[in-house]
Amino acid sequence: MKLINKILLFIPVFLITSCISTIKIASVVEKNKDGDFLLKWEVSPDVEGKIDIYSAMSDTSMRNFSPIRTKLVEDQFALLNPTGSGLREFFLLKTSGVTSGIISNRLIEMDNILNFRDLGGYFTTDEKQLKWGKIYRSGHLSNSNLYDQDKLKRLGIKTIIDFRTDQDRKSYPYFINIQKINIPISSSDISTIKDELLKNNLTRSETISLMQKEYKELVDENAEKYAEMFDSLIDENNYPILITSYLGKDRAGIASALLLYVLGVPEYIIEEDYLASNKYIDPKKTINYSGTLPESLQESMTALFSANKAYLNSAFDYIRETHGSIDNYLEKKVRVSKGKVIILKKLLLYNP
Repeated sequence: MKLINKILLFIPVFLITSCISTIKIASVVEKNKDGDFLLKWEVSPDVEGKIDIYSAMSDTSMRNFSPIRTKLVEDQFALLNPTGSGLREFFLLKTSGVTSGIISNRLIEMDNILNFRDLGGYFTTDEKQLKWGKIYRSGHLSNSNLYDQDKLKRLGIKTIIDFRTDQDRKSYPYFINIQKINIPISSSDISTIKDELLKNNLTRSETISLMQKEYKELVDENAEKYAEMFDSLIDENNYPILITSYLGKDRAGIASALLLYVLGVPEYIIEEDYLASNKYIDPKKTINYSGTLPESLQESMTALFSANKAYLNSAFDYIRETHGSIDNYLEKKVRVSKGKVIILKKLLLYNP
Protein backbone atom coordinates (compact mmCIF):
# COMPACT_ATOMS: atom_id res chain seq x y z
CA MET A 1 0.00 0.00 0.00
CA LYS A 2 2.91 2.39 0.63
CA LEU A 3 4.01 2.11 -3.00
CA ILE A 4 0.57 2.72 -4.47
CA ASN A 5 -0.04 5.68 -2.16
CA LYS A 6 3.25 7.20 -3.28
CA ILE A 7 2.57 6.58 -6.94
CA LEU A 8 -0.98 7.91 -6.83
CA LEU A 9 0.38 11.27 -5.75
CA PHE A 10 2.09 11.58 -9.10
CA ILE A 11 0.20 9.77 -11.83
CA PRO A 12 -3.16 8.32 -10.85
CA VAL A 13 -4.77 6.31 -13.64
CA PHE A 14 -8.46 5.51 -13.35
CA LEU A 15 -10.12 3.58 -16.17
CA ILE A 16 -13.56 1.97 -15.95
CA THR A 17 -13.87 -1.38 -17.67
CA SER A 18 -17.52 -1.97 -16.86
CA CYS A 19 -20.37 -0.65 -14.80
CA ILE A 20 -19.64 -3.26 -12.15
CA SER A 21 -15.87 -3.25 -11.70
CA THR A 22 -13.19 -0.59 -11.83
CA ILE A 23 -9.52 -1.39 -12.34
CA LYS A 24 -6.96 1.21 -11.34
CA ILE A 25 -3.42 1.28 -12.66
CA ALA A 26 -1.05 3.47 -10.67
CA SER A 27 2.25 4.05 -12.41
CA VAL A 28 5.30 6.25 -12.46
CA VAL A 29 8.56 6.29 -14.42
CA GLU A 30 11.88 7.74 -13.34
CA LYS A 31 15.32 7.84 -14.91
CA ASN A 32 18.02 6.18 -12.83
CA LYS A 33 21.66 7.25 -12.56
CA ASP A 34 22.57 5.02 -15.52
CA GLY A 35 20.07 6.77 -17.78
CA ASP A 36 17.64 3.84 -17.90
CA PHE A 37 13.91 4.18 -17.23
CA LEU A 38 12.55 2.57 -14.07
CA LEU A 39 8.84 1.96 -14.59
CA LYS A 40 6.78 1.06 -11.50
CA TRP A 41 3.11 0.13 -11.25
CA GLU A 42 0.39 -1.31 -9.09
CA VAL A 43 -2.97 -2.61 -10.24
CA SER A 44 -5.98 -2.59 -7.94
CA PRO A 45 -7.98 -4.52 -7.13
CA ASP A 46 -5.38 -7.29 -7.37
CA VAL A 47 -5.37 -9.09 -10.68
CA GLU A 48 -3.10 -11.78 -12.02
CA GLY A 49 -1.67 -12.19 -15.47
CA LYS A 50 0.47 -10.29 -17.90
CA ILE A 51 0.96 -6.58 -18.26
CA ASP A 52 2.12 -5.24 -21.63
CA ILE A 53 4.42 -2.25 -21.87
CA TYR A 54 4.27 0.06 -24.88
CA SER A 55 6.71 2.82 -25.78
CA ALA A 56 6.79 5.84 -28.08
CA MET A 57 9.07 8.78 -28.73
CA SER A 58 6.04 11.04 -29.22
CA ASP A 59 2.70 11.22 -27.40
CA THR A 60 0.84 12.96 -30.23
CA SER A 61 -1.03 9.79 -31.23
CA MET A 62 -1.81 6.44 -29.64
CA ARG A 63 -0.69 4.90 -32.94
CA ASN A 64 2.88 5.90 -32.09
CA PHE A 65 3.07 3.35 -29.27
CA SER A 66 4.65 -0.05 -29.95
CA PRO A 67 4.90 -3.08 -27.62
CA ILE A 68 8.37 -3.45 -26.10
CA ARG A 69 8.02 -5.74 -23.08
CA THR A 70 5.62 -8.08 -21.33
CA LYS A 71 5.84 -8.60 -17.57
CA LEU A 72 3.68 -10.08 -14.86
CA VAL A 73 1.39 -7.71 -12.98
CA GLU A 74 2.91 -8.84 -9.69
CA ASP A 75 6.44 -7.87 -10.84
CA GLN A 76 5.46 -4.25 -10.25
CA PHE A 77 8.47 -2.80 -12.08
CA ALA A 78 10.51 -2.94 -15.26
CA LEU A 79 13.93 -1.51 -16.07
CA LEU A 80 13.95 -0.23 -19.63
CA ASN A 81 16.79 0.93 -21.85
CA PRO A 82 16.12 4.19 -23.69
CA THR A 83 14.84 3.70 -27.22
CA GLY A 84 16.07 7.02 -28.54
CA SER A 85 18.14 9.86 -27.10
CA GLY A 86 17.09 9.06 -23.55
CA LEU A 87 15.85 12.59 -22.87
CA ARG A 88 12.15 11.77 -23.02
CA GLU A 89 10.16 8.65 -23.71
CA PHE A 90 6.48 7.84 -23.27
CA PHE A 91 4.95 4.62 -22.01
CA LEU A 92 1.58 2.89 -21.77
CA LEU A 93 0.56 -0.14 -19.72
CA LYS A 94 -2.16 -2.61 -20.69
CA THR A 95 -3.66 -5.39 -18.59
CA SER A 96 -7.07 -7.00 -18.17
CA GLY A 97 -8.49 -4.93 -21.01
CA VAL A 98 -7.40 -1.66 -19.37
CA THR A 99 -4.97 0.86 -20.85
CA SER A 100 -3.19 3.26 -18.54
CA GLY A 101 -2.67 6.93 -19.10
CA ILE A 102 0.49 8.13 -20.81
CA ILE A 103 3.52 7.92 -18.53
CA SER A 104 6.80 9.83 -18.80
CA ASN A 105 9.62 11.04 -16.58
CA ARG A 106 8.67 14.22 -14.77
CA LEU A 107 12.17 15.31 -13.78
CA ILE A 108 14.51 16.45 -16.54
CA GLU A 109 18.09 16.26 -15.28
CA MET A 110 20.05 19.47 -15.76
CA ASP A 111 23.59 20.38 -14.79
CA ASN A 112 22.99 23.88 -13.45
CA ILE A 113 19.23 24.50 -13.54
CA LEU A 114 17.46 23.64 -10.32
CA ASN A 115 14.03 22.08 -10.00
CA PHE A 116 13.42 21.50 -13.73
CA ARG A 117 10.32 19.36 -14.23
CA ASP A 118 7.31 18.73 -16.39
CA LEU A 119 3.84 19.78 -15.19
CA GLY A 120 2.22 17.18 -17.44
CA GLY A 121 0.80 13.77 -16.63
CA TYR A 122 -1.51 14.75 -13.78
CA PHE A 123 -5.17 13.78 -13.88
CA THR A 124 -8.12 16.09 -13.35
CA THR A 125 -11.17 15.37 -11.23
CA ASP A 126 -13.03 14.29 -14.37
CA GLU A 127 -10.22 11.86 -15.30
CA LYS A 128 -8.68 13.89 -18.11
CA GLN A 129 -4.88 13.86 -18.28
CA LEU A 130 -2.54 16.84 -18.73
CA LYS A 131 -0.33 16.61 -21.78
CA TRP A 132 3.34 15.98 -21.23
CA GLY A 133 5.87 18.39 -22.68
CA LYS A 134 3.67 21.48 -22.85
CA ILE A 135 4.43 23.25 -19.56
CA TYR A 136 7.68 23.02 -17.61
CA ARG A 137 8.72 24.75 -14.39
CA SER A 138 12.20 25.43 -12.99
CA GLY A 139 14.54 27.70 -11.10
CA HIS A 140 16.39 30.51 -12.87
CA LEU A 141 18.51 29.84 -15.94
CA SER A 142 21.42 32.17 -15.20
CA ASN A 143 23.82 29.33 -14.38
CA SER A 144 22.78 27.16 -17.33
CA ASN A 145 25.64 25.71 -19.35
CA LEU A 146 25.70 24.60 -22.99
CA TYR A 147 24.54 21.12 -21.97
CA ASP A 148 21.47 22.58 -20.24
CA GLN A 149 20.71 24.92 -23.12
CA ASP A 150 20.95 22.07 -25.59
CA LYS A 151 18.34 20.19 -23.57
CA LEU A 152 16.03 23.20 -23.65
CA LYS A 153 16.29 23.17 -27.44
CA ARG A 154 15.72 19.42 -27.64
CA LEU A 155 12.60 19.81 -25.50
CA GLY A 156 11.39 22.33 -28.07
CA ILE A 157 10.74 25.10 -25.55
CA LYS A 158 9.54 28.20 -27.41
CA THR A 159 8.77 30.59 -24.55
CA ILE A 160 10.25 31.33 -21.12
CA ILE A 161 8.04 33.15 -18.60
CA ASP A 162 10.41 34.72 -16.06
CA PHE A 163 8.97 36.00 -12.76
CA ARG A 164 12.24 37.38 -11.44
CA THR A 165 12.55 41.07 -10.66
CA ASP A 166 14.14 43.47 -13.14
CA GLN A 167 17.12 43.84 -10.80
CA ASP A 168 17.65 40.08 -10.59
CA ARG A 169 17.49 39.74 -14.35
CA LYS A 170 20.12 42.48 -14.71
CA SER A 171 22.36 40.97 -12.04
CA TYR A 172 21.92 37.39 -13.19
CA PRO A 173 21.17 37.42 -16.92
CA TYR A 174 21.06 34.47 -19.27
CA PHE A 175 21.59 34.44 -22.99
CA ILE A 176 19.39 31.84 -24.60
CA ASN A 177 17.82 32.27 -28.02
CA ILE A 178 14.28 31.59 -26.82
CA GLN A 179 11.40 34.07 -26.59
CA LYS A 180 11.27 35.58 -23.09
CA ILE A 181 8.22 37.06 -21.40
CA ASN A 182 9.31 39.00 -18.32
CA ILE A 183 6.64 39.34 -15.64
CA PRO A 184 8.53 40.73 -12.62
CA ILE A 185 7.09 39.85 -9.22
CA SER A 186 8.87 41.31 -6.19
CA SER A 187 6.90 39.40 -3.53
CA SER A 188 8.70 36.30 -2.23
CA ASP A 189 11.96 37.45 -3.77
CA ILE A 190 14.39 35.11 -2.03
CA SER A 191 17.38 37.48 -2.02
CA THR A 192 15.36 40.25 -0.33
CA ILE A 193 13.88 37.93 2.29
CA LYS A 194 17.29 36.36 2.92
CA ASP A 195 18.77 39.79 3.69
CA GLU A 196 15.95 40.52 6.12
CA LEU A 197 16.36 37.10 7.74
CA LEU A 198 20.09 37.58 8.33
CA LYS A 199 19.80 41.23 9.39
CA ASN A 200 17.15 40.51 12.03
CA ASN A 201 18.34 37.03 13.06
CA LEU A 202 14.92 35.57 12.42
CA THR A 203 14.07 32.23 14.00
CA ARG A 204 12.68 29.33 11.98
CA SER A 205 9.11 30.03 13.16
CA GLU A 206 9.50 33.74 12.36
CA THR A 207 10.78 32.83 8.89
CA ILE A 208 7.79 30.56 8.29
CA SER A 209 5.44 33.35 9.39
CA LEU A 210 7.24 35.79 7.10
CA MET A 211 6.91 33.39 4.17
CA GLN A 212 3.19 32.92 4.86
CA LYS A 213 2.82 36.69 4.73
CA GLU A 214 4.78 36.79 1.48
CA TYR A 215 2.54 34.15 -0.10
CA LYS A 216 -0.54 36.15 0.81
CA GLU A 217 1.05 39.16 -0.89
CA LEU A 218 1.87 36.99 -3.90
CA VAL A 219 -1.80 36.38 -4.64
CA ASP A 220 -3.10 39.70 -3.29
CA GLU A 221 -0.71 42.14 -4.97
CA ASN A 222 0.19 40.23 -8.11
CA ALA A 223 -3.12 39.07 -9.53
CA GLU A 224 -2.49 41.25 -12.60
CA LYS A 225 0.92 39.61 -13.07
CA TYR A 226 -0.62 36.16 -13.06
CA ALA A 227 -3.29 37.48 -15.42
CA GLU A 228 -0.46 38.35 -17.82
CA MET A 229 0.79 34.79 -17.51
CA PHE A 230 -2.62 33.34 -18.37
CA ASP A 231 -2.82 35.67 -21.38
CA SER A 232 0.42 34.08 -22.59
CA LEU A 233 -0.81 30.57 -21.81
CA ILE A 234 -3.83 30.84 -24.10
CA ASP A 235 -1.61 31.58 -27.11
CA GLU A 236 -0.95 28.25 -28.82
CA ASN A 237 2.10 29.70 -30.58
CA ASN A 238 3.95 30.06 -27.26
CA TYR A 239 4.15 26.33 -26.52
CA PRO A 240 6.05 24.53 -25.11
CA ILE A 241 6.47 26.99 -22.21
CA LEU A 242 8.92 27.10 -19.30
CA ILE A 243 7.85 28.99 -16.16
CA THR A 244 10.79 30.17 -14.03
CA SER A 245 11.59 32.14 -10.91
CA TYR A 246 14.65 32.16 -8.62
CA LEU A 247 14.27 28.61 -7.26
CA GLY A 248 11.07 27.77 -9.10
CA LYS A 249 9.20 27.09 -5.86
CA ASP A 250 7.48 30.33 -4.80
CA ARG A 251 6.43 32.63 -7.64
CA ALA A 252 6.56 29.79 -10.15
CA GLY A 253 5.01 27.54 -7.51
CA ILE A 254 1.94 29.74 -7.16
CA ALA A 255 1.73 30.09 -10.94
CA SER A 256 1.80 26.30 -11.34
CA ALA A 257 -0.75 25.80 -8.56
CA LEU A 258 -3.18 28.28 -10.12
CA LEU A 259 -2.80 26.70 -13.55
CA LEU A 260 -3.34 23.17 -12.23
CA TYR A 261 -6.41 24.39 -10.34
CA VAL A 262 -7.86 25.99 -13.49
CA LEU A 263 -7.37 22.72 -15.38
CA GLY A 264 -9.26 20.80 -12.68
CA VAL A 265 -6.42 18.97 -10.91
CA PRO A 266 -7.40 17.93 -7.33
CA GLU A 267 -5.93 20.12 -4.61
CA TYR A 268 -4.05 17.26 -2.95
CA ILE A 269 -2.18 16.71 -6.22
CA ILE A 270 -1.52 20.46 -6.51
CA GLU A 271 -0.03 20.38 -3.02
CA GLU A 272 2.15 17.39 -3.85
CA ASP A 273 3.44 19.07 -7.00
CA TYR A 274 4.28 22.16 -4.97
CA LEU A 275 6.08 20.14 -2.27
CA ALA A 276 8.04 18.19 -4.90
CA SER A 277 10.44 21.17 -5.04
CA ASN A 278 11.92 19.81 -1.81
CA LYS A 279 13.12 16.74 -3.73
CA TYR A 280 15.06 18.85 -6.21
CA ILE A 281 16.38 21.74 -4.08
CA ASP A 282 19.05 21.03 -1.49
CA PRO A 283 19.16 24.08 0.83
CA LYS A 284 22.67 23.17 2.03
CA LYS A 285 24.00 23.23 -1.53
CA THR A 286 21.95 26.28 -2.51
CA ILE A 287 23.13 28.27 0.53
CA ASN A 288 26.84 27.69 0.00
CA TYR A 289 27.83 29.55 3.16
CA SER A 290 25.21 28.01 5.48
CA GLY A 291 27.83 26.03 7.40
CA THR A 292 29.33 29.26 8.75
CA LEU A 293 26.00 30.42 10.23
CA PRO A 294 24.75 29.65 13.74
CA GLU A 295 22.52 26.58 13.87
CA SER A 296 19.38 28.64 14.49
CA LEU A 297 20.01 30.72 11.36
CA GLN A 298 20.76 27.59 9.34
CA GLU A 299 17.32 26.31 10.33
CA SER A 300 15.79 29.62 9.30
CA MET A 301 17.57 29.54 5.95
CA THR A 302 16.38 25.99 5.37
CA ALA A 303 12.79 27.14 6.02
CA LEU A 304 13.30 29.96 3.52
CA PHE A 305 14.69 27.71 0.79
CA SER A 306 12.11 24.94 1.27
CA ALA A 307 8.57 24.45 0.03
CA ASN A 308 6.17 24.21 2.95
CA LYS A 309 2.50 23.38 2.62
CA ALA A 310 1.84 26.06 5.23
CA TYR A 311 3.00 28.60 2.63
CA LEU A 312 0.72 27.35 -0.14
CA ASN A 313 -2.19 26.90 2.28
CA SER A 314 -1.80 30.48 3.51
CA ALA A 315 -2.18 31.73 -0.08
CA PHE A 316 -5.22 29.57 -0.84
CA ASP A 317 -6.83 30.31 2.56
CA TYR A 318 -6.32 34.03 2.01
CA ILE A 319 -7.95 33.83 -1.42
CA ARG A 320 -10.98 32.05 0.03
CA GLU A 321 -11.26 34.53 2.92
CA THR A 322 -11.07 37.62 0.71
CA HIS A 323 -12.82 36.41 -2.47
CA GLY A 324 -15.11 33.63 -1.28
CA SER A 325 -13.49 31.00 -3.48
CA ILE A 326 -10.48 30.38 -5.69
CA ASP A 327 -12.80 30.37 -8.70
CA ASN A 328 -14.02 33.89 -7.89
CA TYR A 329 -10.44 35.11 -7.49
CA LEU A 330 -9.38 33.61 -10.79
CA GLU A 331 -12.36 35.00 -12.68
CA LYS A 332 -12.51 38.48 -11.16
CA LYS A 333 -8.87 39.26 -10.29
CA VAL A 334 -6.84 37.09 -12.69
CA ARG A 335 -9.27 37.45 -15.61
CA VAL A 336 -9.52 33.71 -16.20
CA SER A 337 -12.88 33.64 -17.94
CA LYS A 338 -14.80 30.51 -18.87
CA GLY A 339 -13.63 31.05 -22.42
CA LYS A 340 -9.99 31.02 -21.31
CA VAL A 341 -10.58 27.84 -19.32
CA ILE A 342 -11.97 26.14 -22.44
CA ILE A 343 -8.92 27.22 -24.46
CA LEU A 344 -6.48 26.07 -21.77
CA LYS A 345 -8.13 22.67 -21.48
CA LYS A 346 -8.07 22.26 -25.25
CA LEU A 347 -4.37 23.12 -25.35
CA LEU A 348 -3.21 21.23 -22.26
CA LEU A 349 -5.41 18.15 -21.84
CA TYR A 350 -5.35 14.99 -23.92
CA ASN A 351 -8.58 14.64 -25.85
CA PRO A 352 -9.46 10.99 -26.58
